[in-house]
Order: sequence, then C-alpha cells, then structure tokens
Amino acid sequence: MNCKTLPDTIRTIIAQAWGHSLRSAFIYVGTYDYSYRCAELHGEYRSGRPSRLVTGQAGGYVDYEVGLQCQVNGKRGKAWTLIIAYEPDDTYTVWLIEGHRERSAESMVLARVEDVYCDTLQSVIESVYDRAIQEHNDGFIPLS
Repeated sequence: MNCKTLPDTIRTIIAQAWGHSLRSAFIYVGTYDYSYRCAELHGEYRSGRPSRLVTGQAGGYVDYEVGLQCQVNGKRGKAWTLIIAYEPDDTYTVWLIEGHRERSAESMVLARVEDVYCDTLQSVIESVYDRAIQEHNDGFIPLS
C-alpha cells in the first residue's frame, strides 16, 4: 500500500498507530493484506454511523464506513482480521475478528474496544492482540 496515495484520514489512522516506525502496532501484531474504506481523499472524513456487527445468512461481518482493515498473525488455519473503524464521534473502535466457516457471526468477534482515542490507539491494538493470543491460541504466536 502506497501511503502517498491514501486518503488523509487513513494516513492519520496509520500514523496514530505508529505505522511508519519500528514501534508500530502493525509490526507488533504481524499485519498484512491491508485494505481501507474512506469516501474522500483529502481532509478528514468521518463516518456517518457507528461500526457494527451485521448477521446474515452467510455468516457475519463488521460494517463500517471509514477505517483500515488488515490480516494479523493469529491462530494457524484461521483468518484473524484487525479492523480500526473511525467513528462519528472522533474516536475509534478496534475489532479483532476470526472468520472461518465454522464460526457464527456472534462468536466471530474475538475482541471489540470502543471509544478509543488517538493517543491510546497503539496500546489498545497491542493489548487486544495479546489477550486474543492468550485466550484463543494458548499464548503462542504462530511463526508462519
């Protein structure tokens, strides 16, 4: 992902998670396969509605208007996704979800932390990941 072509709001999210340094929360949790949602390229663009878990016939998903999403180094054979949703009240909601065929929409959310301010974003991402590794992977981080 080329940061120079990203919307300003997405670049801000990355910067607030120390995304351009070795202290980055993204390095800590082993992120890859980034994608984002943001309708406006220039200036701050805030979501018009809060993020939420949507349940459908084919499972569930996190619905959000503005934010960054990436895969993280989680449980082997399971797809762990980190979502940082930018909310209408100028805070973030950090979601960690596990998506696979056997998991229902209600149980796919490994963690959800609301009302995250920019100055705590990095530590919240790291603590959410640490708790999920302890609870769902017996404390072991897979190396591949």
